[in-house]
Amino acid sequence: MNGNKNKVVTRFDLRQLIILLFIFSFSDFYAQKNDLETFKKLSTYLQTYIDYKRIPSISAGVYRKGKIYWLDAKGLIDLENFVPAKNSSLYRIASITKSITAVAVMQLYEKGLIDLDAEISTYVPYFPKKKWKITVRHILSHTSGIRSYKSEEEFNSKMFYSSIRDAVLTFANDDLLFEPGTKYNYTSLGYSLLAALIENVSRTSFENYLRRNIFEPAGMKSTRVDRQSAIIYERVRGYEKSPDRRFINSPLADLSLKVAGGGLISTSEELLLFIKALLNGTLISKTTLDMMLQPTILKTNQRINYGFGFALSDPSDSLKWFGHEGRGTGFSSGLMIVPEDDIAAVYLINIRDRNLGNPARDLIKIVKGENVIVTKTIADHLFDNYNAFGIDSLISEFNRVFDTQDSEFNLSAEECAYVGYALADINQNPDAIRYLRNVNRKIPNNFTILKALGDVYYKDRNNGLALRYYREAHLLKPDDMYVKNMIDKLTKK
Repeated sequence: MNGNKNKVVTRFDLRQLIILLFIFSFSDFYAQKNDLETFKKLSTYLQTYIDYKRIPSISAGVYRKGKIYWLDAKGLIDLENFVPAKNSSLYRIASITKSITAVAVMQLYEKGLIDLDAEISTYVPYFPKKKWKITVRHILSHTSGIRSYKSEEEFNSKMFYSSIRDAVLTFANDDLLFEPGTKYNYTSLGYSLLAALIENVSRTSFENYLRRNIFEPAGMKSTRVDRQSAIIYERVRGYEKSPDRRFINSPLADLSLKVAGGGLISTSEELLLFIKALLNGTLISKTTLDMMLQPTILKTNQRINYGFGFALSDPSDSLKWFGHEGRGTGFSSGLMIVPEDDIAAVYLINIRDRNLGNPARDLIKIVKGENVIVTKTIADHLFDNYNAFGIDSLISEFNRVFDTQDSEFNLSAEECAYVGYALADINQNPDAIRYLRNVNRKIPNNFTILKALGDVYYKDRNNGLALRYYREAHLLKPDDMYVKNMIDKLTKK
């Protein structure tokens, strides 16, 4: 009798097991099907992005729930030799480097080797004391008062600095811009001081410290300092666009001035590995990461959406994120992490250009099932007409696009004004004036457009009309110092 009961129970258990296996198999199949559909949407987005933004290439990836979820790369990393982008292609990551440097500093903090509120000269004795005390905390949060680049030439510096010390000495004797903690001034040069701190405290080079304490623990085998003179396989070439929107090679730049603020090269995959190691406690503890993600509060009580090496979402943003974007010579990059959803995304692009948007945010929205719209750059479109048919065609096409409010284009005042500036940059001042006067009729009483008209008339040496439009712009924004200075300059002539 008991044997029969056992047989019944066994049959019942077996039926339950089969049903459960079927449910799990179906659920797994359904999940895989959803993932495949999402992968297709993500890759389609990348191709649309390349086509609409007219960029050479993009590499991107998504991290989800503890794993690298998706990777892809599209376009060309070398336009002259038709070299296609791959997941292993090495891009300049620009200011994402700051996040890595900040994590390295916080590792030393965790070990009790540094005090965030100590004066920086405590750890970098060759950096002279200033009128006010500069702390490690100030430098991490860009509130130190240390200057940024003096010019585009310094941004694209060709000078090779053989050591971090030599790079720091280029600005070490400069006055501070303000009392530390009272204002925010984003500066890559300040992060060179953090590299110096790391070297002096750890007694090894900045590069060696990163390799042993960040790259190796995270599994980042290819990430390295971008040395201009070195032969680096799979290194991507950088580009820019001329004023009339044609691809040109980016200027030669040596990144030794700003290694800690923007001097690394990496892949999308390895940046996702960095994110994984950051979130799972491999690199720093959760408590330390939380400390890095606190917004900076100035002495004036103003909140700055930046912590230690990471930008932070504004309280009004529906998406709660932290991350960093970068714009370097010939490259653009972005990293965004949404902790509550355990999702992150990165992108690497081999051009520095305007109107690139935020592909990392777009990729996260796609994974979350939201719709994404990629806009075209109006300047690219209008210069197609201009280069082929002249100014009348450009104005006619602008009017068509603007009057229909074509959703494919970014029609902000800034983007519309840029076309006028670009025409002036190629010494077509009369065409720039015609175009901007037309835009002024479409977008009346707009500070950006009126300022652009003032600038173009001034470049055309028509000081009377330049003054007129500067004054109209001044009425809309009386506190703008550039316009005020231009008015003063013209009225004194």
